Amino acid sequence: MKFSLSSFALFMTLFVSQAHAQVADTLATRALDPIVVTAERTASTLSSSTAGVSVLAPRELGALPNRNAASLLSFLPGITFLDFDGLGYAPQSVTRGFYGGGEAEYVIVMLNGKPINNMENGLVNWEAITQSPTTTIEVLRGGSSSLYGDAAIGAVINVRTQAPLETTKRFKASTGSYGARAVQASMMSERYSILGDYNENEGFRDHSNRRSGTIQGSYRLVQEINRSLDVSGSANLREFDTPGPLRSTDATKDGAESLAFFQFDGVSEQTYRAALDGSWALDLGQLTTSLSGHLRNQDLVRTLPLSADFADTQQRKVDAQGLKAGIQLAEIVLPFPIEHHLTIGVDAFYGSLDTRYAPIATGGLDDAYLNASGTPGDISSDGTASRAGFAGYAQLELNPTPRLNLSLGARADWLEDAFDEGVGLSEAVPSASHTAFSPKAGVNYRYASSSQHVGNVYANVSRSFKAPTLDQLYDLRAFPVPFPPYSIRIANAALTPQEGTSYEVGFYHRIATPDGWSALVSTSAYSIDMTNEIDFSFETFSNINIGKSRHKGIETGIKLAKEVLGSAFLNYTLQDVTLEKGENKGNAVKAIPRHSFSGGIVAEHGPVSASVVLKGLRKMYLDDANSQSLPDYATVDARVAYTRNAYTRNAYTLSLSVFNALDKKFNSTAYPDPGGSESIFIFPAALRTVSIGIEVAL
Repeated sequence: MKFSLSSFALFMTLFVSQAHAQVADTLATRALDPIVVTAERTASTLSSSTAGVSVLAPRELGALPNRNAASLLSFLPGITFLDFDGLGYAPQSVTRGFYGGGEAEYVIVMLNGKPINNMENGLVNWEAITQSPTTTIEVLRGGSSSLYGDAAIGAVINVRTQAPLETTKRFKASTGSYGARAVQASMMSERYSILGDYNENEGFRDHSNRRSGTIQGSYRLVQEINRSLDVSGSANLREFDTPGPLRSTDATKDGAESLAFFQFDGVSEQTYRAALDGSWALDLGQLTTSLSGHLRNQDLVRTLPLSADFADTQQRKVDAQGLKAGIQLAEIVLPFPIEHHLTIGVDAFYGSLDTRYAPIATGGLDDAYLNASGTPGDISSDGTASRAGFAGYAQLELNPTPRLNLSLGARADWLEDAFDEGVGLSEAVPSASHTAFSPKAGVNYRYASSSQHVGNVYANVSRSFKAPTLDQLYDLRAFPVPFPPYSIRIANAALTPQEGTSYEVGFYHRIATPDGWSALVSTSAYSIDMTNEIDFSFETFSNINIGKSRHKGIETGIKLAKEVLGSAFLNYTLQDVTLEKGENKGNAVKAIPRHSFSGGIVAEHGPVSASVVLKGLRKMYLDDANSQSLPDYATVDARVAYTRNAYTRNAYTLSLSVFNALDKKFNSTAYPDPGGSESIFIFPAALRTVSIGIEVAL
């Protein structure tokens, strides 16, 4: 860490000494800066941000081999995915050392500015995101509670569908290994858009069939010079079986089997969303308003292996609904002698979650699961949890000089959680109130500004928080134990928010040469101290706030491109996360890969394009004692495409994608037997798979 920071300082000194001899070329500088909207909740240039931001443009999204938006995000620095189903359709993010393990999420994912995280645990349905020819993905890394509030602690991801300059119609279809079939259609104009897709596959493991369909659209009701009004909506229906982990003692050569423990596991889910967004250009500033709501129904069967030889399977039915409203006034100018702009806003939301549990099977493979019918028994618990919230935020950008940007922001959040007992509890569960104040201060200095170079160095300090999820507070699932009262619930209504203080420094440097070469180099170094982390206590047999950890890391990325020729990228992420409390103090936190990397080349020659990408991770411990680790692995994916009549209405593209091209056998992640045996529960990944597709512009 010391060597990296000193090298960073030396690099900055060399560039700063050169920058004073350069003359700014304003028009060229603007041309070198891509636009990003998520960093400060208003449009700003990437290089002027006071935090680590990455962008995947539409052309990059279309050139790289991918199965969904999550697989594309792995081509950016600072974000890693561990997969549960082996084909990439059940990804779990790891960002700045935060990993929820499928129980919670430390990343906010937004679709056109609207969060799509589940209400009960914050998990993300990546299949609800439909890519279009104008899709852009923006990632704001690090704590961003000063703007986005709860759970904005690892990253904020915004997937944007931009309006095209002219009406476009597209159709895509593909087929591939393990019965994979997909179709997608889109029709978009400056005023409206409609996109739809359908995907299905049989999965490479037993009991892993999957199918999902999504439709989303928008329409501009009012389109005038100083105001606009948009309505949008989406629907996602999906069904999938869950193969679960394998015991290391049972795994065969390809790892395609599924334990009988998980023979009934799966999900049937329907999610509907709608939103109304308005924008007005006022004398005081730019006013935007948003009103959105969602409905979600889920029928989930999930098995929890309590040891290598004993498991518990229950059915959970969820009815969730939520409503969110926001109003923001940006570009406010105050009577200051310094160039500046102020953004203020308020957010309010309410959501409720009705949950019902029913038992299916409990016990060992031979005595309980081999003869189980899979039919749920009588409802064992039923209750409704709710969360209401209100927040106000402000962000002030100051520009004392054209090269210097100072950012000061803060947000105050108030959350009120409640639970209404239905069936299964012997005593009332109290309501809970949480408050949080999240300030942030940042500085960005442009050390190079010319027609060929734009370079900025930045630093920030911030406070972020993550409130306990509704499941952590009120989940009614009972776990069998071999002692009185013979079943326990680990949910705890007394939990308080986890909090963290973050320090970050970094730089962006963009280069463009007259002969068409361009490059972007970015690096972030951070340190985060987390307190009040939620962990399981064997003394109370429940979740309590006992954890404390320190997160340090480096995220660096390089992009190169040459007009007509192609592009290349290389990313490296270091996540050094250690426990700061308890008997394992000083050890690495489990399930966090210390080293992650990705790199790729995209080559273009006339109508033919080809890309090859490499992804991998190193040094991931499976337990807090650091006694077991996951074997290191790296994979190679590739794509080749032929495009006829590019950029015209009758264009078409034929493509071939190969995933895990070198047929590498590996486990995406794993965890030790909770019962203490030497067996390890592993999640095998698929060997080589192939997909062929066609895309037509109508």
